[in-house]
Amino acid sequence: MSTKEQRRKWGLFPAQDVDVTTAFQLLEWSWYRFARSTEALEAVVVRAILGELEGWSKEAPANPRDIERRKAASIFLRAAVDDANDETLLTTWRAAVNALKVFESQYAWGSKEKASRLRDVQGDARLVEASRAAAVGSQVVPLELLAVLALDGSEASADALLPHVERALTDEAQLEPLSRLGRYAATTKAMTSLMALITDRLEAARTASPVMELAKSLGLASGPRFRVDVRIVGDGNTGVTLSLDSARPGAAFRGWVDTGQRTKHRMLNLEDGTTVCALSELPMWLRSAAKDLGTSWKFETVSAQHLRGPRLKAFVSWLKGVTG
Repeated sequence: MSTKEQRRKWGLFPAQDVDVTTAFQLLEWSWYRFARSTEALEAVVVRAILGELEGWSKEAPANPRDIERRKAASIFLRAAVDDANDETLLTTWRAAVNALKVFESQYAWGSKEKASRLRDVQGDARLVEASRAAAVGSQVVPLELLAVLALDGSEASADALLPHVERALTDEAQLEPLSRLGRYAATTKAMTSLMALITDRLEAARTASPVMELAKSLGLASGPRFRVDVRIVGDGNTGVTLSLDSARPGAAFRGWVDTGQRTKHRMLNLEDGTTVCALSELPMWLRSAAKDLGTSWKFETVSAQHLRGPRLKAFVSWLKGVTG
């Protein structure tokens, strides 16, 4: 495969090869790839894309969650680009698509590189306003986009963040990601108040976590957080992977069973965020899975992280269904 073909396979097209159809295919695939391939487009192509963005955002993609992601991209780009003339159009377009790169950058959350790029976006008032519009208009936006609003810290940015915070207050799985915004939050009154609301509710959720309640009932709790990751093998190629973490409200325990067939697993967690059983029923679920697969779990050779010694032994005994 030639270098050119390989780049196309990765979604990296030279601007002269990007028409409107290709642009929307890239935008559906990856904001980063879209930005890389469209930052040097000619004005006529940019206008054509902008003209079709709203209609594209209302089409029904295969994954319903992608509807919100489409809305976010459409709203952001249309708000960030100024079509007053060709020069202004191309200048604001390049700034907008480069912001999309930042929103999907792979730099570590607390790294200097990510912070520097987020501040670059936050330093452009038009991009901040576009970020507010996307945050208000879509329920699914990158955390980096929200971090730009946290960095800005104004009342307008706090107001744009508020719908996401309100949803998190009723869906605890969203609390932990939002709490990470504290890394970048400006020390303004509006942003400090909003982050305190997130932090207080998150701590309350962690305290009431079923994982923490289990740890206390087993005598394993030794602080404000309890977590354990375990891997249990069975006969053949079967196995169990489990992860419990009281600091992960809404998704406090996760796991799956390897059925022995390479591409098939029995998942503990469902797509709607629920689990197939309550945490208290996990030992029974493991026994049922073993019976269905005709295997036996080798609890004596369990591998684990974050727990060891007598505490691990007590936890494994509970998984086996041994109490007292």
